[in-house]
Amino acid sequence: MSNDEEIFGKRPKEYFEIKEKRPLTFLLSCLYMGFMGSIPIFLGILGFMEIYFPEISSWYWFFILNIVFGILMILGAVKTYKFKKIGIYLFISALITDVLFHLSLGWEELDAIHGLYFFIGFALVPIIPRWKLFE
Repeated sequence: MSNDEEIFGKRPKEYFEIKEKRPLTFLLSCLYMGFMGSIPIFLGILGFMEIYFPEISSWYWFFILNIVFGILMILGAVKTYKFKKIGIYLFISALITDVLFHLSLGWEELDAIHGLYFFIGFALVPIIPRWKLFE
């Protein structure tokens, strides 16, 4: 019995066996990551149209940063689908920066926080077993 098995117990080996390179769950995970990137872009466009937060003028930098974070998240989702490690790192860093940005402004926008929780709970499940395939 190895030291890891003594500490963590027996882990199922079949979780880390890869039957398909890109199953439906991996595709849905990448699509969800892309959808999460489209939300800040949509909010930024609504801000420029003065539908979202109409009391703030359209030149306000918040909307520009929202669009930039959304583009970075979509780029991370595409890179993840192509099995590039930089895609996961880019998506996670853009999402966490977006969450911290929203929290620092004091606005009660929970889309980014919910996106972070769903990413951890839903999107990482099919990605973790394929991590050794990433470049």
